[in-house]
Amino acid sequence: MFTTQNQRIERSRRAILDALNQSFPATRQELSRRTGLAPSTVAGIVRGLLAKGLVQEHEAADHAGRGRPSSRLSPRRLPGYLVGIDFGHRHVSAALASTAQEIVAEGTVRLDVDASASNALDQAAILVADLLERAEVPAGSVRRTVAGIPGPINQATGTIQSATILAGWAGVRPRQELIARLGGEVVIANDAELAALAEHTHGAGQNVSDLIYVKASHGIGAGLILAGRRYTGAYGASGEIGHTLVQEGGAQCRCGQRGCLESVVSIGEVWRQLVAAGLPPSERPDDLFLNALVHNPVVARIVTDAGRRLGRVLSDLCNALDPAMIIIGGELATAGDPLLEGVRESLRRFAQPAISDRVQIRSSPLGPRAALVGALTLAATAPGAAPVR
Repeated sequence: MFTTQNQRIERSRRAILDALNQSFPATRQELSRRTGLAPSTVAGIVRGLLAKGLVQEHEAADHAGRGRPSSRLSPRRLPGYLVGIDFGHRHVSAALASTAQEIVAEGTVRLDVDASASNALDQAAILVADLLERAEVPAGSVRRTVAGIPGPINQATGTIQSATILAGWAGVRPRQELIARLGGEVVIANDAELAALAEHTHGAGQNVSDLIYVKASHGIGAGLILAGRRYTGAYGASGEIGHTLVQEGGAQCRCGQRGCLESVVSIGEVWRQLVAAGLPPSERPDDLFLNALVHNPVVARIVTDAGRRLGRVLSDLCNALDPAMIIIGGELATAGDPLLEGVRESLRRFAQPAISDRVQIRSSPLGPRAALVGALTLAATAPGAAPVR
């Protein structure tokens, strides 16, 4: 299929808005370098963006060099608020923020999200209404809501496309459901992809163009940033590493198979092993903070073994994608060094030496809040819409 002139212009427009949202203010020359677009193309598109009020131009500061200094551009910050929602397998979290991504209210509700989409969506709407009330913000002031879902989303239809990963969500169209409950503009994305975006923009992956974010919690999923952009795959199912077979005839996984990565590495399985070893740290795995326990050699051994199994799957992914960094997040990442060392051991053994010698393995500095931060980031910079930063 041939690309039309209008499609090329729209693609260039999105590239410029993305580049400007990621780092501003910027000159036209800087935008040309970041996007690879010709200076004349950038100049023409910027004229259109200025005319539509989507970007603003700042007077050039005094400088000591010769010639007229270049003016600088930034997205036009519009009044209003953003909402981010993170649907975990065992919780719903939401945050209300200004268009500058400054959080003004935040909350979490514990529930079994997998069991009932309707209940989870209702609880999310109640939580958002509570945040608006607490902050004394009218619902009409919310410019955009972004929600992260812990499963694959069909990019063409907007439906949850796996009856096994999210049993109670199959065929549900969460965007339409949230619009009916909240109104306004709603964007839906995979939670691990949002966390990857957050790390790329605000966390350990800043200035890293190719990275893998791994959410290691009640489920295991990956978000990909490739060539500086969030990668969702052809059908919205990229990064579903939690259902990779790692142990023939292993434990039953909720997807229906046995021996999936998630069934041997998730926080619930680590909890089960800790209890079997006589080390129950609290009443529920939701309350598990492994960083307070890894001084115990038994706990460290269990966590390191989980890291090795996770690293075995990540080795294959690294061989295929050659990332510069792997960032481990989610509750399991609170274990810190023992988990990371297990991942490194597997990469040294199974990844190509040229990759394992260079790839950085880091814990997420954003912690379990990464997907929520990513939701607000995408709300502020969603492609194809007016920038609201």
